[in-house]
Amino acid sequence: MPAAAASSQETPTAQGDLNGEEALHVFLDCDRCDFDFLRREVVYINYVRDRRDAHVHVLVTTERAGAGWEFTLNFIGLEGFAGIEQKLVYTSSNTDTGDERRRDFARIFQLGLVRYVLDTPMARGLQVSFQATEKSASQAVSPEEDPWNFWLYRVSANTNLSEEERQESQWLFASLNASRVTEAWRMNLGANAQYRRNSFEFEDGEVFESVTRDYRLGGQVIKSLGPHWGAGLGASSRKSTFLNLDSALRVAGAIEYNVYPYSESSERELTLTYFIGVSWLDYEEETIFGKLEETRGNHGVIVAYDVERPWGESNVSIDFKNFLDDFQQYNAQIFGRISYRIFRGLSLNLSGSASLIRNQIYLPKGGATDEEILLERRSLATDSRFRLGLGFNYTFGSIYNNIVNSRLTRGGRGFTSIF
Repeated sequence: MPAAAASSQETPTAQGDLNGEEALHVFLDCDRCDFDFLRREVVYINYVRDRRDAHVHVLVTTERAGAGWEFTLNFIGLEGFAGIEQKLVYTSSNTDTGDERRRDFARIFQLGLVRYVLDTPMARGLQVSFQATEKSASQAVSPEEDPWNFWLYRVSANTNLSEEERQESQWLFASLNASRVTEAWRMNLGANAQYRRNSFEFEDGEVFESVTRDYRLGGQVIKSLGPHWGAGLGASSRKSTFLNLDSALRVAGAIEYNVYPYSESSERELTLTYFIGVSWLDYEEETIFGKLEETRGNHGVIVAYDVERPWGESNVSIDFKNFLDDFQQYNAQIFGRISYRIFRGLSLNLSGSASLIRNQIYLPKGGATDEEILLERRSLATDSRFRLGLGFNYTFGSIYNNIVNSRLTRGGRGFTSIF
């Protein structure tokens, strides 16, 4: 086995690296993976719960692709494999079944492991096979070869109906979306409608009924302008009981600069976006400014930083926008989220946002009734908004995570439920 012998000369011997243990220790860091399936299919490695116990850290990041999801597998060598890194990319299709998706992912996952397994005693069990296909997977599909011309369509509808002796509710939702994604262009068209009705009967027999509606229609066209720039135009319309909008129409444009190349977007992004647009607003009720309709222009800036690393992930954004004819009417928000591995088994999750709100021009002059407040049927006046989330996860015990036992995982909660 010349290949294995050559590889062994490049790095310390497998027995010395792995402290006499044959199987490779792998920490699979993935949010969208079917771990049970992988542990059953890829059985020649040890799955560990913490990267500090691993010889290889496989960090998997995901990003929405034109017709599915793009999985980027970053293989990071640790201990005796330090400095040996590689990246593989797998793109699933929205037409794939869950089983097809997890089997294709397992294939790419195993291809990436070969480089490391070759330097372990487990290499003697490796075999190479090739399944011929009509076209190499590395060849890009052209629009002429795709009968749909890269267009992807999604249709969804949901309903929730409930009834009790003195109350009932109906909730309906439907959406239609069409998108096309290429290296040069990204286009999206969408529409959705939401209807909610609640009815309550009080002790005196009086019946209170609340109905809310929210209808949206919009589209965007985004043009790639090299590895760091992008620009786009878009339009949207909306009807919303919550926002006191009988009808609204908006047209806007935006330009964005990414400090890092967009090819690294699954790992890190630092973007600066500027947008400007105009909105035509028609209200259901007279607003606190005495308006039933108006036309307003606004612009804004968004700065966002996203990073995913072996220690965890984080994103921070700053968003500021104001009306062009009145700089005193603005909205400023800062948002941050971080998930950080402090040490073996302990992760800290922190998120928070703070907003200064000075642009609620849509608030009805008559305010909101007690019933509308309780049912969250109307947006309420506020000068600021704060949110904070804090949590942690701590796991201890065996470092190994190889065994799969799915008995009573689905029905297990039901038979111990009190109610």
